[in-house]
Amino acid sequence: MLNRISLKFLLLSFLFAVTFQYSFGYSADSTLNTTRPADSVKVKKPSTKNDTWFYGEEPDRHTVIDSSVLHFEEYNIVQRDGIEYMNLGNTGSAAYPTVFSMDKHMGFNTGYNQYDIYKYEKDSIKHYQVIRPYAEVSLMFGLNKENVITAKFANQHKKMFFYGVDFTRISSAGTYGSQQTDVNGFNLYGIFNSKNQHWNIEADMVFNSVKNNENGGVAANPFDSSFFKKELVPVRDTAVNNYRQIDFYLTATYSIGKKYFERKHIDSARTQILMPVFNVGYQFNIERSKFSYRDYDPDTNYYHKFYTPDSVFNDLTYLKVGNAVKLEYRPRKLTSDSTFEEKDFIAYAQSGFDYYLLTQNTHNNNFGNWYVSGTFRNNYANKQKIIYKASAKYYFYGYNQNDLLVDGVAGYDFGKVGTLTANASYQLKEAPYIYENYYSVSDSFHYKLPKMKTLDLGGKYTNSFLGITADLNYYVVDHVPVFPGSANPYITNGVENVFVAHFGNRNSFYGFHLDDDIWFTVAPNNGTIGSTYPMLYTKHSIYYERRIFHQLLWLDVGFDLRIRYKNNAPFYDPLLAGFYPEGDAVKTYPYLTAYPMITYPVLDFFVNVKVKTVRVFLKVSNISSEFGPQGYFSLFHYPAADITFQAGVKWRFFE
Repeated sequence: MLNRISLKFLLLSFLFAVTFQYSFGYSADSTLNTTRPADSVKVKKPSTKNDTWFYGEEPDRHTVIDSSVLHFEEYNIVQRDGIEYMNLGNTGSAAYPTVFSMDKHMGFNTGYNQYDIYKYEKDSIKHYQVIRPYAEVSLMFGLNKENVITAKFANQHKKMFFYGVDFTRISSAGTYGSQQTDVNGFNLYGIFNSKNQHWNIEADMVFNSVKNNENGGVAANPFDSSFFKKELVPVRDTAVNNYRQIDFYLTATYSIGKKYFERKHIDSARTQILMPVFNVGYQFNIERSKFSYRDYDPDTNYYHKFYTPDSVFNDLTYLKVGNAVKLEYRPRKLTSDSTFEEKDFIAYAQSGFDYYLLTQNTHNNNFGNWYVSGTFRNNYANKQKIIYKASAKYYFYGYNQNDLLVDGVAGYDFGKVGTLTANASYQLKEAPYIYENYYSVSDSFHYKLPKMKTLDLGGKYTNSFLGITADLNYYVVDHVPVFPGSANPYITNGVENVFVAHFGNRNSFYGFHLDDDIWFTVAPNNGTIGSTYPMLYTKHSIYYERRIFHQLLWLDVGFDLRIRYKNNAPFYDPLLAGFYPEGDAVKTYPYLTAYPMITYPVLDFFVNVKVKTVRVFLKVSNISSEFGPQGYFSLFHYPAADITFQAGVKWRFFE
């Protein structure tokens, strides 16, 4: 106990010291979103406009490091820009999206995707290009021992070696019994560019760890006034889900092109460097993932056919070894001995083979996947008005044989009038492994389910000048894999036609802001999609923003409002990590009481403040529960957290 108190005291002391020190430093003065105002603090030290980040797959699209306070209060990952998620009522718990969309991840999938939103992935690693060391640390704390800690660091050496690390920790005790969450993860990268510009070597490492208690939902109405403490509400289970992943990538690329002269400064001599045109690369990947579920005091009614007297357990571990060859063509034309012209397209192709050694409880299953992929798109550096991208990925051998994704986007940038794009996608996808395979001492099954088919046709209009965006997608979905509880896995037989419309705006007037996002879903009432997603989901932010004290302090105060209408939150099965419709859950488990999914506005109040490079937020979440209904359910049988308080600080510093 003393050690924990000492640790908290040292952490708070360090927080105070760093905040005091760097409050008098110099600030970042650019933001990612051009509709957001940039920092107006004038400083004498170097600007951060050249400090950017990019994704590994798109090194030619750089984004300036965001330094605004707008929506800084959305700390818990499920509340985010774009489609939001609903969790089990506690920060870091299993989460499910509020709006249906096509999942374009391809390849082998175990089916344990309930924690994906918290995971670091290779495709989402941000590589930083900074002119001096960059670091950022944040700490959020709330009631019920709720903590979120993040840290970032990036640097470069002589523009030849770039490296960085990104770390996240989430820990929360929750409101109800057996609800503790512990989520940890980080990514580490290093990039080396040879002096002659021919060689590029990149190493990426991803680590994800989740150890969460699973209570199976409440066993009584938690909003009954007889429970004067939420900790006394009975829950159905006291199990633990444990997930750990280590993923390492090593990529080497050789570039071929022509030489040209570059003058770095007016008074400096010209140096000859390479203009890459054609790249050949090889990527090696090794990954180890382990999923473990334990319940040492199982309830036979809860597990049915998966019940065993002493304990209910489920283990799945795999080792993946991957190899891939990449080719990229980026046409450029020399216009003089010191200048070149970018052409308006980029093409790249890849072929890879992944081998898996998998163990599921007492059963071993080894297999491979061989695939090819290609992409043809416009060159962002060319800044043309026409927008296009076409890509395809096909698995012609292995566990995911005949899986296919064809994806395309085409549009035009009309300038101040806005940008209009159309998109079309077709996907043929194998059901996740756990939907088709389960081996244990209590029950086993093996099925070959039909592949899920999804067609997506849509369009999008954005206008940065007016601050609006609108998009519509029409989905035709067939053979959706569904978990029916104690019965064997099954798929939907009927085709589901789904319309998802979205409208968003970011508008301000004399410091008053109104940010809105509205999603409207039209789907068959008797279908899986219509039974698990709300018809209407909206989020609104109303706030006032101003810089005061000679523009040294940036203040942002307001409200966030979220509404779900005709919500049919899914049932969550912690053993097999499945989300399936509430109606199926009640039919499968007759003892489950279908508590009404109360829907009412969820209102949060927040204050965001920034002084130089230090940002602070104060937030009161779900204050509407104090003057409205006593509570509501986040997912089926999982109550959302009541009114609570959070505070956080994030500081950024450059050297």
